[in-house]
Formats: sequence, C-alpha cells, structure tokens
Amino acid sequence: MKATVKKIKDCRIRLSVEVDAGRFDERYREVLKSFQKEARLPGFREGKAPVDLVEKKYSKEAEEETLKSLIPEVYRQAVESQKLTPVSLPSISDIQCERGKKLAFSAEFDTAPEFSLKNYKGIKLKRVPIDVLADDVEKGVQSLLESRAELVPLVEPRAVRHGDFILTDIEIWKGGQYAPGKKGVLLYAEPHETDDFYDKIIGAGIDEVREVSVDMSPEEKEKGLVGRKPYYKIWVRGIQEKKLPALDEAFAKSFGQESVEALREAVRKDLARHKTGESQAKMKNELFGKLLALVSFPVPPALVEKQEERLLEQARREFAQMGMPADRLEAELESVRAESASKAADQVRLYFILQKVAEAEKIDVDEIEVEKRLAALAEESKRPMDEVRRVFEDDLRESMLEKATVDFLLANAKFEEAKS
Repeated sequence: MKATVKKIKDCRIRLSVEVDAGRFDERYREVLKSFQKEARLPGFREGKAPVDLVEKKYSKEAEEETLKSLIPEVYRQAVESQKLTPVSLPSISDIQCERGKKLAFSAEFDTAPEFSLKNYKGIKLKRVPIDVLADDVEKGVQSLLESRAELVPLVEPRAVRHGDFILTDIEIWKGGQYAPGKKGVLLYAEPHETDDFYDKIIGAGIDEVREVSVDMSPEEKEKGLVGRKPYYKIWVRGIQEKKLPALDEAFAKSFGQESVEALREAVRKDLARHKTGESQAKMKNELFGKLLALVSFPVPPALVEKQEERLLEQARREFAQMGMPADRLEAELESVRAESASKAADQVRLYFILQKVAEAEKIDVDEIEVEKRLAALAEESKRPMDEVRRVFEDDLRESMLEKATVDFLLANAKFEEAKS
C-alpha cells in the first residue's frame, strides 16, 4: 500500500492511496465465494453453481461489494500509517479499479489542527468572594416569607397606597367612547421610575374612578392606535394588602427545618452554593478567554459548522420553550445565526486547546467513575447497559475529561481577589 498526503487548506487534506492488484483480486475472490453460496442459477441448486458462472452473472455486483469492503479498510490503515487524526467523515473520489491492476482512490477530510501551547499554567484569574453576609441571609428568609404571603382585604377602609393590590374593573377608550374591558383585574400598585400609570391611581378610594393614559406598546401601535395614547378608566373595587406569615418554628418546619435558626442556616448554605457556582462560572469564562488568547490556529470547518448547528438548535429549543411565536422565533434565530459562526469557532478552538493540555499533562478519566455514571444512566433511563454505553459513553468521557482538565488549570492558576 502506498499513501501520500497533500494539504489543501488549513485543516483540510487529501489522502491519496494505492493498493497492489493482488490485494484487490484476493478480496474479489472472497466476495465472489460469498455470492456463490447464495446464487440461484438455472440447473443448479442454491449454492452449487460453478464460480465461473456466478462471476459471469454477478461480476459487477461483486466488484462493487469488494470496493465497499476494501476501501474503508485501506483508508483506516492509510490514516494510521500517516499518523493522521480525522475529525470529519472522508469524501472518497477518483476511484480507479480494474482486476489485475492496482486499486487507487483519494479521501478528502478535516484533521485535528497542529499547534503548540505554552504558558497555560499560572494563568492570572480573578476570584470573586463567596462570603454570605447576614443581610444576604435575611433577604433570603424574607423571600421565603414573601413566597407564602396571602392577600387580605383591608380591615379599615383607606385610599390606595404604593404596594397595595387593587381589585379593579377596567374600560378602554375606543372609537370616541369608553368600551367594556375586563372585570375583577388585580393590579399591583408598584412605583416605577419611567411609568406613572400607578401614580395616577394612588390616593383613590373604594368605588372611585381614575382615568389613566399610558404610552403605546408596539402591539397597540399595530392595532391602529398610532398618533395617540390609549386611555383607560380604572374603577377601584377593592384594596388588598400582602400579609406575611409569622417567622416562627411552624414556618421553619414547612421548609423541612426544625427551627428559625436552622432555616437561616439552610438559607445561608443555599446562598453559599449559589455564589460558589457563580464564582466558578466567572472564573471558567475568564480562563477560557485567556486560553483562547494564548494561541491562534485554524480549526476544521466541518466541526465549526456542526457546532454552529448545535448552537442554533439550542437557541431554537429555548425560544420555543418560552412560547415565542413562530415569526418572532425565526427573526431571533437570524440574530443568533449572525453571532454563532464566531462563537462556534472559538468553542471548537477551545476544545482542541483543552485536549492539548490533557495530553501534555497526561490527564485521564477515572474508569471506575465512568462505569458508575453509565450504570446510573442505565438505571435512570431503564435502558440496557450496552445501549447506554453505545449512546452515551463517548460524550460522557469527553465531558469528564474536559472537567478534569479545567480543574487542573484552575488548580494551577494564580488568583487575585475581585470585588463581589
């Protein structure tokens, strides 16, 4: 076998392969024998026809089957002999084949980029403090109280204040007169820096009416209200206040804690976990940015295209889960598409940088941990272990290796404290 490599552009190469005629003829005879075992020719029982008659009838099919069998095998051997690392499927072309003569073909594909990496240890990063202050804990507890709050009618009648919940009937000005809108609408009189809608209701009493105008939304402009503001008539039918539960042992037990102090400690731990996660995410993003700044190299176009498709599909799912209308979803995807090519290229480049670090530092995954996670996936999904291994093992190993490599880089980084 003879193999030669020609670089086309960046990570794209063409591998040209030649195979001795004897190897092709030997494989052709093996394929022809397999045809003979199943051949049905007039005057002969199945599998008993002479091989020369089988060849006469099935020579074209046998040649095609020989190529299907031999080319992938020869391709893999040529890749190994040339110490290449394909990262895309090969495009096979220029096939030359004739019995008694050499087999030749070309395979074009993307390979892993070649680059050197230095100074990845001791990268300077900022570490965000994760201290949980007493005020943070009290705010967390207050948030739990708010989650269990009830709305209760006023005991003593009074005018509307900021922070009240107002039960209202609403009419809207249309066609020169007010038209029935909605009844029993609950509004929260929340102060706003730029919108004084609720300020115009403050001070109103029960059964009092206020006329209010607001700036038009894009949707209202589309409905033909361009050139004027919509007007509303707000009937105040009732005022309710938010009543928080008592912060006591019963409240703590409703969250699985034995006392108020135990609840505060649980809130503190939860906030600490959240802050730790945020801090780790910021450090990782800073690390990734600095790794990308260390070295620049071309990346395989096939991998960039595949990653770009993943980013777009991820965005599509997220927009769909938000209930976004189809026309707006497509417009948002166009915006994502404009940025995804550059982002995808950086993500692919980072993948190879982390691989280079793992290779240089001989970082590997824990085989016992791999088996534990595969077993957990099989149990959770109720699927056979061999199926789970086939579907998930490669991605799982890749994810675990990336985490181990990032952990190594963070452990060897130089930190300075940043402001929280």
